Amino acid sequence: MKTASTTLINLLASRQFFSVDLYQFSLVGGGVLNYCSGDADINWNGITWSTGGSSGPYFDRSDSRAKCRWKIGVEVDSLVFDVIPGSASIFGTGFLSAVRQGMFDGAELTLYRAFMSTYGDTADGAVIMFAGRVAEIDATRSLATFTVNSHLELLNQNLPRNIYQASCLNSLFDSGCGLNKATFTVSGSALSGSTSSVINASLGQASGYFDMGTLSFTSGANDGLSRTVKSYIHSGVSSVSLVSPFPGIVNIGDSFSITAGCDKQQATCSGKFNNISRFRGFPYVPENETAV
Repeated sequence: MKTASTTLINLLASRQFFSVDLYQFSLVGGGVLNYCSGDADINWNGITWSTGGSSGPYFDRSDSRAKCRWKIGVEVDSLVFDVIPGSASIFGTGFLSAVRQGMFDGAELTLYRAFMSTYGDTADGAVIMFAGRVAEIDATRSLATFTVNSHLELLNQNLPRNIYQASCLNSLFDSGCGLNKATFTVSGSALSGSTSSVINASLGQASGYFDMGTLSFTSGANDGLSRTVKSYIHSGVSSVSLVSPFPGIVNIGDSFSITAGCDKQQATCSGKFNNISRFRGFPYVPENETAV
């Protein structure tokens, strides 16, 4: 059920209005992008929604594929739309390159539709048309087609929810794990030789301590963005390799915070985190070929 203010209902009843689609992406690694499908930028809810101007990107929901699909029941709804990237960039990276690097993977999208008595006058408000997570992006040389699934997708879980397995069922720092994230987070700054995918720094922890952890910049071109740590090597100058690169250039002195990671094994829970009382793995269950 969609709700609207009385003034907006009256505007719709007049059948004389302008309407534009507003796309808001909340990226997993940090950052919010706001786009408008209209002919000129508009301001609504304290945000400037960009049409792309002469650079792009440009959003298209007019063809036969680009549609919202709402279904009765618990079947997952979907939204499909095309984006013509133009020369647009995301945090300094070309739009299509950002798509291929996975910058939009898992991003939250909210699609609003604003109705206006005169173009640019958003006083009557907007209606949420769709909300969900980016599921798939088909990128060609000149076009990106986004498929977004509604949050009903979160109900698609295997049962039983908890299964017997060697690795821990908890997620690091969640309520089941019980550890304080701040206790295992340290600060640092990028040193000479750092790139968007390998960060050099002066960190005192032993090699492997930050493997599978998270590095988040707190200054510089990547301020507010996070990436998963692939490997951490401490040998004089520490080297942090990332699963995927940051979009912006990493300069000497850019500050960051980095958090320890967990491979969910019993030895790690005991030796690294001293949290064996909350370990929820079953490493001693016999393998299939030895069970009787």
